[in-house]
Formats: sequence, structure tokens, C-alpha cells
Amino acid sequence: MLTPKTSHITEPAVAYDKRDERLCGHAWATPVSPPETQLAMVTPAPYPVGLDYRPRRPWLVTIVLFLVVVLFAATLASGFKLAAERTLKLFTGATGPVAAARSLSGIVVAIIVTVAVVVAATLGHWSHAKWADRLGVEAVAASARGEDRRISVQASSWRIAATWLVTVGMASIGRETAIIEGSGSFGSAVGRRTGGRGDAMAAAGIAAGFSAAYHAPVAAVLYLEEHLNVRRSRRGLLFSIAGSAGGHLISTLVFGGHSLFPGLAGSWSSIALSGAIAVVPAVIGARLFLEARVRFDSKKLATRFANHPFLLTVLLAGVAGVSVAVFRDAAGNGMEALRAASGTATIGVAAALAIGKFVGTTAALAAGVPGGALTPTISVSAGFALLAYFGLCSLGFTPADPWAIAVAAMAAGLAVGLRAPLMAAVMVPELLGDYSLIPVLSAVVVVAWLIDRRIDRWLLRGGEQLPSGIHDEDG
Repeated sequence: MLTPKTSHITEPAVAYDKRDERLCGHAWATPVSPPETQLAMVTPAPYPVGLDYRPRRPWLVTIVLFLVVVLFAATLASGFKLAAERTLKLFTGATGPVAAARSLSGIVVAIIVTVAVVVAATLGHWSHAKWADRLGVEAVAASARGEDRRISVQASSWRIAATWLVTVGMASIGRETAIIEGSGSFGSAVGRRTGGRGDAMAAAGIAAGFSAAYHAPVAAVLYLEEHLNVRRSRRGLLFSIAGSAGGHLISTLVFGGHSLFPGLAGSWSSIALSGAIAVVPAVIGARLFLEARVRFDSKKLATRFANHPFLLTVLLAGVAGVSVAVFRDAAGNGMEALRAASGTATIGVAAALAIGKFVGTTAALAAGVPGGALTPTISVSAGFALLAYFGLCSLGFTPADPWAIAVAAMAAGLAVGLRAPLMAAVMVPELLGDYSLIPVLSAVVVVAWLIDRRIDRWLLRGGEQLPSGIHDEDG
């Protein structure tokens, strides 16, 4: 099923042409006159050529454009959430999707979520049909490796609107795709319209948006590394680091950004014990969720049920609606329920995260909603671990702090569910605003990664394989 995660950046053969003279002074880009020597230069590019492309514009103009991109990304990250919360409060009197879902009857919740998913999925299918190869981070990666393919601002705008609609509609979905794709497409457009390729500006926008959304500047750079291999380009890495730092500063100083979850109390040994309890159920939950959302991919389902596409969308939207109506804590991206679990973890919250979030998000993504799976992945992982905790409690054991178990599960699940162990080891401590947790959570991530690789080997021996790569819902 799942193959070990390899680089997303393939290295195609790139023939020499006049444009190569602009590439940052690398030896292989030096003009060569004899035709036979030019043929010899048709070799794999040693790094993403798009990220290394340096346009002919004054450096001061580049700095100003960079600041505009970073400001836009940070504003989008904060404004998206704020607009959704104010809209929910206007119509329901509650500030978050979970509170809004609890304030309404189950039938009303199911209808609202179902309608929102149907409309958003229709927009998603339409945008995919119109801009099939110009969507998501994968389009940015394609341009970064030198392909003549760009992410579309128009397509991203429609997909942002669709994600915002299901967020207001209380669907169980993550919003990171809208923030990351919107920031990246804006940066790409700014770069292209001022004489460049737009890849470095896109990386800066993605880093700024990610950092501002999750108060996670280091994880933002690692996200780009594990999706775009920015470390292989000096220019790309510089723009990523600076963009992440800029997004974090703007979010903190201008929009009042702060860590998303409360910290942990207790020693490293107690947190390590929590990790030992959490790692296996977290890996199982994250792996099953990844299997489900990739196997029930909206494009595959649309091909299989080509004769009844709208009926399929409505049925899946109904499943998404019922899951939220039954498990109210599954509404939204999972952050609200996790914050509740940090105070008083209950078996109801655990079931909502493990079952409601799993089913609701899988159904919404399968229907074609352009949403994210990052926050749902950590929510599902935490839910599975908390169910294991309550199972141990029913047997007479009170092993550890349930919030510490949930935190360790978030790190393990992120490493497995998004196949991003480096980001997982840093992002969860940043979500809690405590970098001292990196060593102990890194150990949890390593164990989760080893278990996941072992599962890969077992499945590959059976002849099964799951596609790896950049999926839309990964951000």
C-alpha cells in the first residue's frame, strides 16, 4: 500500500537554452557553443531549477514584492478564520463550529453540513475540470522542478471560497489547503508578473501562510522541505525561511497570534510514558485515515461512478452531514475539540475525534471538497489514542495525563498520516509553544516512523501499494 516516502521533486532532463543564463551562476548553466557539447549538457538538473531562477529586477523591488506576498499570506491565514467565526456567530450566536453544532438540532446540523458539502464539492469538481493541472501545492512543485506549469490564482480563489463555505457550514474538514494554496498562488502570480517564474515567491507565501496559521515558523520551513525540497536551492531556502519568519512576526504582532494549545505539565519521563501508550493507536488511526482518504479519492470515485456523479456527491455529503450531527465535536477542523480535550478529556470527545472526524472528513474529501487533512489527521490520531487511554482506565489502569497522550499521538499521527516526520517532531511543540518538547516527541515520531515502515514492508510483500506523493488535502 504505502511506499516509503521519497522526494516529491523528480529530476527531469533539462536541455540547455538561452534562459539558463539567468540561473544563479551555476556551472552547468554556462553558455556552450558547440552543438555536441550542448547535447552533452542534457543531464538531470541537480536541484529545482524553478526555485533557483533569478529574475532581472532590482533587488529592492524583490524585497518589496516579498513583503507584499508575506503580508497577504499572513492576512489570509488570520482573516479566513476570523471571517468564518464571525459568520457563524452572526447566524448561530456561537463563535466556533463545535459550539455552533451544539446549539442546533441534529437534523438542522445534518442538513446544513450536507448542503455545504454538496455546493463546495461542486465547486471543487468544476475547478478541477477547468484547471486540472494547475491546482494545489503539486502545481507549485511542478514549476519548481522546471516544468512549464503554474498554479492558477483563479482556480485557487474558487477553491478557497469552497473551503470557507464548508468551514462556515460546520463540515468536518481542515482549512489549511485554502491558506497554503491561496498564499502560494498569490506569490506565484506576483513573481511571474514581475519578470520571474514565481516559484521562490510561492514558497515564501506558503511558508508565511503556514507559519501564521499554526504559530509554527520552523515547521513551515520543514513542510516546504518535505514537499518541495527547498534545501536543494539556496534561493528557495532563503525565501522559505524569511517568509516563515515574516508570517510569524506579522501574525504575532499585528493579528495577536499565539500558540494554539496549552502546554504540558510533568517530566520527560511521564511524557515518554504517554508516548509509549499513544504511539501504536495513533499510528493505526493515522494510517487508516490516510488509506481511506487516498483510496476514496474523489477523482477515482468520479471515474468509477461517471454515470451518476451528482448522486455520488449527494450521498457522500449526507454521510459527512450525519457524522457531524451524531458527533458534534467532529465539526470544524478538530482544533476546537482538541482544546476541549486539553482541559477535560471525555470518551465522547475521543469518539468524536476517532470516529466522527474520520468518517466526516473522509466523506467530505471523497465528495470532492477542496479541504485539508493536516488538522483532521492529528485529531483522528489523538482520538484513537484517547480511546486507548479510556480502555486502559476501564481495566483499572490510570496510566498518564490524557492530554499528554493526545499530544504524543498528534506527533505520531502527523508523521504517519502526512508522511512528514521532520515536520511532526517540530510542529506539535510549536502548537503548544514549547520547544523543549522536541526531543521527547522526536523519539515518539521515530518509533511511529519505524512502525509505519514495517507496515509498508508487510503490505508490499503482499503485492499491495498505496500511491505516495503530494495529495491536494495535504495542503
